[in-house]
Parts: sequence; C-alpha cells; structure tokens
Amino acid sequence: MKTWKKFAVLTMIGALVTASLTGCGGSDSESDTIKVGSIHPLTGSYAYEGQQVVNAQQLAIDEINAAGGIASLGGKKLELVVGDSQGNADTGASETERLISEGVTAVTGTFQSGVTLTCMQKAEQNQIPFVVTVSANVGLMENGFEYAYRIQPNASTFVEDFLQYMGEIRTDDLKTAVLIHEDSLTGTDTGDLVVEGFEQTGLELLDRITYSASTTTLSTEVTKIAELKPDVLITNGYYADTSLLVKELNERGITFKLVCGVANGGISDPKFIEDFGDTVENFMDLNYRFNPNNEKTSELLASYKEQYGEEMSVHAVWGYESIYVLADALERAASTDPEAVKTALDETEISDHVLAQNGPITFDEKGENVNAAGVFLQIQNGKHVVVYPKEFAEAEMIIGK
Repeated sequence: MKTWKKFAVLTMIGALVTASLTGCGGSDSESDTIKVGSIHPLTGSYAYEGQQVVNAQQLAIDEINAAGGIASLGGKKLELVVGDSQGNADTGASETERLISEGVTAVTGTFQSGVTLTCMQKAEQNQIPFVVTVSANVGLMENGFEYAYRIQPNASTFVEDFLQYMGEIRTDDLKTAVLIHEDSLTGTDTGDLVVEGFEQTGLELLDRITYSASTTTLSTEVTKIAELKPDVLITNGYYADTSLLVKELNERGITFKLVCGVANGGISDPKFIEDFGDTVENFMDLNYRFNPNNEKTSELLASYKEQYGEEMSVHAVWGYESIYVLADALERAASTDPEAVKTALDETEISDHVLAQNGPITFDEKGENVNAAGVFLQIQNGKHVVVYPKEFAEAEMIIGK
C-alpha cells in the first residue's frame, strides 16, 4: 500500500474512533449545555406519573440555570434530554443507548423497576452514571453496579418502616388484614417482604391476593376480599390498578376500618383525591414524602403548580431531587466527564433537600441513600398530610372513622 494511502486509511480510522468516543457519553467540552438524560414512561398506562417526574426535573433545571448554571464549569447550563420508555424494558434500554449516543453526562429514570434494571445495565456498560428517580426493587442495587445511585427508599426500607409503624399505631379494634398487590418486580418484592415480617404488626394476615399490573378488572379479587371481611386492607400498586380497585370497592359499597398502602403509587397521588373525593377519606399510605415542615417544600409545591397547573405528586419530588444531586456532583467535579461525575456522586452529602428523612442525601457502597425513609401519610379533608412519625407529622392520625 502506498504511504499516502496508509495515511488516509489511518486518518479515517482515527476520525471514526474519535466520533465513536464522543458519542459514548459525557457532554462535549465545546457544547453550550450539559446534557442530562431522563427516561420515563411518557405514553402508555404510566404516562401520567412519568410526565410528572419529567416536569419536576425540568423545573429543577430551570431553577439551576436561572441561578447561573454550574459555576465551576463557567456557568454552563443544564439541558434535559428526554426518552420515552413506554413502560417497556426493551424500549427503555434502546432509549438509554440513544441518549448516551447523544452525549448525556448521566441518565435518570425510570419509574418501573423492571425497566430501570435494563436501563441501568446499559448505563453501566457504557460507564455512565445512572440516578434512579423512582424504582423501589431491592435487587436493583444488588448487582454490583458501580455507576448506579438511588435517592428514594427501596422496598425493604418501605416495608421495614410500614411493619414497625403499623405495630406502633395499631388500635385494639384492628385485628385482621388482607394484602393485595400487583405482581410486577416491585409488587412481588414488596409483597414477599410484608408477609415475611407481618407478625410484628400484631394483625392476622387472612390472605395475600395478587393480580397483573396491566389488568382491566379486579372483580374476582374484590369478591374474595369481601368474603374475608378484613379490618385492614393493605395494598401496593400503581395509579391505574389502584384506581380499578377503589372503583370496584365503591361500586359494591365495601369499606374497611382502615385502607393502608405500602408504597402505593395511587393513594399517594393528588389525582387520586380528585378522582375519588370523599370515598378515599382517611386512606393511608407508607411512602416516601417531602418534609411538610420545611419552608422550601411549600415554595417547591407552589412553583410546580404555577408552572404546570396541577398538584405536584410525591414521585415528582424525587425527579426534582435527582437533578439537584447531579448538579451538586457536576459542581464539585468541575467536569462533565462521566468518571469524574461518578467520583463526585460517591462523595455526595446534601443536607439542603426537601425530603422527609433524617440526615443528608448520601450514598453507601451500593449506591443507596443511607438516610432514605418512609412516612405514613393520610388523606384528610381532601388533602394528603403526614401523620407519622411525629417529627414529620402535620396532623393527628384518624383510624376507624
């Protein structure tokens, strides 16, 4: 081969390698913005929840950019690059690959644990930090991933808090319970943990009933619950399936002394109250929550409502905080290099947050937020209020009325 031909081939190969590396994550140093990936269900059954999370992320980005951007990087602004998982694991994985090819410094997501796992795997393969917005499955952080971080409590923490608190607040007239939950990765995980430690609640578990999260009817399941006549109905699910459950219960006039969720995405959502009104008064849920006694919280909720014309869901708060966690890491790293951002995430310690947890956001060796916690919230007078534990409570708990 002639020398000039060798040079031309080597130059072409070099250009292709450079282009390939540029597309493997990390915002280009010449770019005007720092790209942050967001993958959530924006179409399909979970589009409402997914859109709320993305809205909150954009709100956080707008706040950070308005305050001057990332100072250590010359005031560079953040840009949210959004992908739609459609609630599907394969789609989520391909969207992760697309966002990485577009040069995101980190990826966030995804609302459903099964989808989150596939997206985390893609991010790990490309050595791109992944910050979980909403996904509770314990096993997500048990895979030895080095680039994954989760701010919210996992299913184990949710259930531990639920079992402990239920044992502490249970009244003498609450004797029996039925557990009903959807059968996805998170639902099954949560259900297993509830059953395993249920004895400490002081209740007798009459039955555990499961159903598909994509079901269109819960008639058979509600018939079984009605026959068992439990004092307490314990439920884990998403907005769509929990709504089906409540509709079926309401149509039949079936009530309980207490309905209590365990990380229930329906009961904790403001839309749930709008849709069901007085029929869900006094429903409770053990879930993650913002701290109602923090002044920043009321400012955040008001800002979200002004921007998007609706109440901010509890899921959205974790989307909001995910952006601030990444912004903090970028500021300390003074770099958009994914490896530098990962190192900064490892050393995260953020006390200025709006979460109902005792202590700063900080990650252990598995990437779990060591101070993550759940609280009991209850629907009272058409609003969600925290009722337990007392350090976060804004109202007295109501049981059996």
